[in-house]
Amino acid sequence: MNNCPQAVLTELRAGHRRFLDGESLHPHSSRERMLEVESGQHPTAAVLGCADSRVPVELLFDTGFGDLFVVRNAGTLSTTAAIASLEYAVAHLGVPVIVVLGHERCGAVEAALNPALTLTPSLAQLVGQLRMELINLGGHHDLDQASRHHTLNAARNLVDSSVLLTDLMRGGRLQVEAAFYNLHTTTIDWMGSVMPMRSETLLNPP
Repeated sequence: MNNCPQAVLTELRAGHRRFLDGESLHPHSSRERMLEVESGQHPTAAVLGCADSRVPVELLFDTGFGDLFVVRNAGTLSTTAAIASLEYAVAHLGVPVIVVLGHERCGAVEAALNPALTLTPSLAQLVGQLRMELINLGGHHDLDQASRHHTLNAARNLVDSSVLLTDLMRGGRLQVEAAFYNLHTTTIDWMGSVMPMRSETLLNPP
């Protein structure tokens, strides 16, 4: 397994390029591969993505069994469970890259922009969290813009909520990258790396 964050990102981009060009290799997709990873997993990267069925992470990056450690929930949220799962991937599986992958026309973000919706208690809690986040980010009303801002914010929340991830990033052993998937073009807009807040900023907030 390559532990260089830049090399792993290059591999992910190359896999997506193959997908776009219709030249997917579908690696590690056999039953033999399943048996190979039965005794242990060694993923090359982790992805925090949305539960949306239109965003199949492994297919988008042309990967197979055991290649990616994927955490998905509605809205690509940096929940406690998501953060804990990704900490496990980094601390125990040695993953050097986390991609936070948002997407166009996200149903959870769209619901957050529509306060008139009737929701179940659990959905109301999730959507309410998203709605407050968007308000704090400036009250974006355009769905695409709101989804992009949320993706970047989810990546920042992930980093700022974990001492483990922050320490590894400062040591150059982990990179957290925000990305945004377009459902129509099937392209990924790589929005850049998210850096941890400086310690002095944490101690002396503005």
